[in-house]
Amino acid sequence: MTKLWLRDFELHISPTTAAAAETLHQAGAVRKLQEVERHFWVASVHTEDGDYEVETIITPQKIKAYTCECWEVGRRLMCPHIGAALFKVRQYLDQKTEQKKAPVEQQSTALNRLTVSTVLEQVTQEALAEFIQAYARRDRDFALALKIHFASSMAGAENPFALVLDTLLAPAGKVKTWREPDFKRLRLALDDLQPQLMAAASASDFARVFQLAQTILDRISPIATQLEDTKRVHLLPILQAAAAQLVLLQAVAIAPDLQLAAWETGFNLASSGKFPPELIPVLLELLSQAATDDTRFGRISALFDQSAEPVAPFVLQLFTSSLARRERPEAVVRVLEGQIEQPKLLLDTLLALDHGGYAEAAYQSGDRLLPLVKFSHSQRRQIEDLMFQLADKMGNRERKITWLWRRFQQSGDFDYYEQMKHTAGKNWLGVRKRLLTELRKAGNTHTQAILLGAEGDTVALAELLDSVTKLEQIQEWEDLLLTADKAFVERRYAELLSAYLSEHFGRQASAYVRQNLAGLLQKGENELVMGIIRHLIDHFSDRPTLPEELAELFPKTKRRAVIHPTLL
Repeated sequence: MTKLWLRDFELHISPTTAAAAETLHQAGAVRKLQEVERHFWVASVHTEDGDYEVETIITPQKIKAYTCECWEVGRRLMCPHIGAALFKVRQYLDQKTEQKKAPVEQQSTALNRLTVSTVLEQVTQEALAEFIQAYARRDRDFALALKIHFASSMAGAENPFALVLDTLLAPAGKVKTWREPDFKRLRLALDDLQPQLMAAASASDFARVFQLAQTILDRISPIATQLEDTKRVHLLPILQAAAAQLVLLQAVAIAPDLQLAAWETGFNLASSGKFPPELIPVLLELLSQAATDDTRFGRISALFDQSAEPVAPFVLQLFTSSLARRERPEAVVRVLEGQIEQPKLLLDTLLALDHGGYAEAAYQSGDRLLPLVKFSHSQRRQIEDLMFQLADKMGNRERKITWLWRRFQQSGDFDYYEQMKHTAGKNWLGVRKRLLTELRKAGNTHTQAILLGAEGDTVALAELLDSVTKLEQIQEWEDLLLTADKAFVERRYAELLSAYLSEHFGRQASAYVRQNLAGLLQKGENELVMGIIRHLIDHFSDRPTLPEELAELFPKTKRRAVIHPTLL
């Protein structure tokens, strides 16, 4: 938290926050101010939304800490309630200081106690108007602030806010080079307009809300698309606030023509394509939520049909979101199938559908596109994550089991397996039977073994492994099978090692046999290993290197029994 001086803190915080705080202070919103402990001040700030308790520590003129009831978790920047309380504290301390000086300054002239309030009380209206006009001619920033502040009071002006902003913009058909002083003035103008937009919304002055929002979007959106990120980021908050207000106008009971005009503003902006990408989510919400109306959907559909290829991402997302809004997920799938050569566009559209709350359309589209489109590994993973989340969000048990099963197969993580069993609940046996049937049809012995092993079904597992041709598959499950059916392990080892020796010769083949039996000996299965050795030496008595290699498995005192099997 940045440490500020009480005397000028308003110069080092957001101008919007400072203006709102001063408005609250001048309106007498700060109540019950008291210094409960030395340097620890508490106040209650009254607003239309309710009262907020503010606490601040000032030692002696530096603001050390502050907090407000309106803060969400993690917030650090000052809010208007804190600012208003600080203005009140400063006023109180200034008055207290003046009272202390009063006895010493008995001889001070009236001029030394001159305040703005006393001047305004005594000056004539004509003189004040002359001063304001002269000062405005000298100070362009003051003139701009004056015009914006009183724009709503202008009689006869069709859109006074647009008139003010137009003085800052380039003439129609020309591109303005935004030098730092010009851009600063634009920011100051917008900082003054945003509180007026919020105030109009709070007062339910919907006509004024529309006028301000339309002006901001029409005038500022094209500029934001031309600026580099460092400047564009300063314009985004008010653009997003204006677009959000148009969305809200669709949800309140207002005149139909005003509601339509708000939608038209968004549609015209979308058609022009001159808006920053950060506005895409709110524009999609504004335009697609009205797509249940046939006329508006027809205009959206025409915009898509008339778009040149490749279709603009926003236009595709708007059309598919509108189809989804009309509960036509199958149509969304068909539209996206026409874009299979653009994996990134498809991914972004799926995410837009999910963000808009069109879960069914997003799921059906993702399920169809995954096997058709050459997504990159990261894109495919992102879509699979989305599909899993959608299945979970929709509460569709079968879909969730499908994606948990895929995740388990891909990762081998048994957390997914346990989630799958939990999701299936009492239907698990039926689900398991279905999964095993699918695996058998696909010839996927490895995953069948994983499922049977996880379930501890050693009988079915042994039956499955009786047909495998790789010893590694037996070894993967031998710990479980040694406990349940030691004779099966001995037989399959003997069969598979015999098959290997039938095709491989020499000391290297004998060494392979020794290496594979070593693991069983380490597990204490001496008798089982001796049984396998008897079988192998009996069937391959013509291999002199075989008993020699196998003898290496045992201590020297027992090797003779292996080299001379008649002594076994």
